[in-house]
Amino acid sequence: MMKQLLTLAGVLLTLCGSAQTATVNYTASTAVISNPERGFYKYSDTHSSSYDVLNQTTLINYRLNQNISIIFRYYYLETFKTSPISASYLSNMQIDFDRLRNAGLKVVMRFAYGDDEGDSPRDASKTQILAHINQIKPLLEANSDVILALQAGFIGTWGEWYYTSQAEFGGYGYNETSLTPANKANRKAVVDALLDALPANRMVQLRTPIMKRDMYGTAPVSNAQAFNESDVARLGHHNDCFLASEDDYGTYEQPNIDFPYLMQDSKFTPVGGETCAVNSPRSDCATAIEELGKFHWSWLNADYHPGVLANFTEDGCMAEIQKKLGYRFELQSGTFPTAATAGNNIAITLKVKNVGFATPFNERKAYLVLKNTVTNQVFPIELATNPGLWFGPNDVTINETIALPSNLAEGSYKFYLHLPDAAPALAPRAEYAIRLANESTWENTTGYNNLNHTMTVSTALGTAENTRLNLAVYPVPTSEQLTVEMEGIQDFKAAVFNAVGQSVKVTTRNEANKVIFETSGLSDGLYFVEFTKDNIRDVRKFVVRH
Repeated sequence: MMKQLLTLAGVLLTLCGSAQTATVNYTASTAVISNPERGFYKYSDTHSSSYDVLNQTTLINYRLNQNISIIFRYYYLETFKTSPISASYLSNMQIDFDRLRNAGLKVVMRFAYGDDEGDSPRDASKTQILAHINQIKPLLEANSDVILALQAGFIGTWGEWYYTSQAEFGGYGYNETSLTPANKANRKAVVDALLDALPANRMVQLRTPIMKRDMYGTAPVSNAQAFNESDVARLGHHNDCFLASEDDYGTYEQPNIDFPYLMQDSKFTPVGGETCAVNSPRSDCATAIEELGKFHWSWLNADYHPGVLANFTEDGCMAEIQKKLGYRFELQSGTFPTAATAGNNIAITLKVKNVGFATPFNERKAYLVLKNTVTNQVFPIELATNPGLWFGPNDVTINETIALPSNLAEGSYKFYLHLPDAAPALAPRAEYAIRLANESTWENTTGYNNLNHTMTVSTALGTAENTRLNLAVYPVPTSEQLTVEMEGIQDFKAAVFNAVGQSVKVTTRNEANKVIFETSGLSDGLYFVEFTKDNIRDVRKFVVRH
């Protein structure tokens, strides 16, 4: 029975059996590096009685000289417990945001009505709190690009939800189990208002795990819920007395429940805070490293508690903590094509290891960037992979098929991996892009990670000369004919290869703008036709079936 050739036109493949790919291996860095949205933070606060705006020079110094990319900022509202926030206070907040953005940093924010338990009242009513949240909502929305996370705050001295004067929130020194349903509903109303005041792509932190379970359900964020912008997926945790006692000064009311809950919930939500007391051996390195990793910590106070921090240095784990807070991505290897045709597909493989405690929890996409080595024109191509799911300790293997832009000019292109901020205003800025923890990859001016690979791009015949390629099959009594037609172009060359790159012997003849192949005895399987004219090259595949 005669064979027919069934074509699959328009798919670019490099010819099997030729040297079409290269594998690059990368060397991990041992340096402490600055990266956005993670690491030790610097503390600051300001008061409504005398607003102290952020100093931009100080912020820049944190980033350039101390590897600091985030600050913690208290916004105290002590003079507004029974009145609206003043216009001047709100205006000064905008100055803070502008200076943070100019300096290349982000902020973890908390609002509170005072830092003295002796105040009377210590905080504001629910009605006043909700009114204040409504006032700051436009600022939070307009500046969410530099807000790393917002802590629930507002309730109680220091906004810690404990030292409250308001009976509607449970009163001073409450026990979580003694709160009434009305108390919990009032507290949840504050959190709901904060979630509404922030864009859906930003998260709120609560002081203890049981607060989240009481208000939003007993199950932690599941893998399926991760980053879906639901309320439960947007609520993380802050621990302001890390390692200070067996229960971290009340952070964990039921460790047998809180620990497994937090291990899962913190995979996809922000965790950070500070130490508050020396409590050896629990506050020593062994437990610190274990729990920072187990609960996926992204940041820690660089200023407090000095005794605990000194112990980290003396005990030998300070550098490890500096490196591992948040994410730390080490590129292991990459496999890339050495040649391709514009407008068609290429396959790439990247292997990345995350040796950090956490992953990025705010949206962040990955891009393969192609840069022309002569013109320096860049072509960013979005990848499907989500860096928020690059968990350690094992390698993460990224296999992707990428469509090359059809307007790539012929030439050589260098490969880069770019992990920019999702906010359009910050995306071009290197300070807000993730730096891989590798030697000889980071470009400080662009924020690109050099993959140390170059690919040669040629232009498809049809694309280069505005022509159309047709593959046609004409069975004849004694042989199979594959007719290749090019509209608008003549005198091109063509060859046929089998699936392992071996040339298939064929008889050819040229007729005007077509080449006719006469073949016989082809086995079933995959074949390739390569078309060339001058420096233009295109490859198409077809399948033989009986």
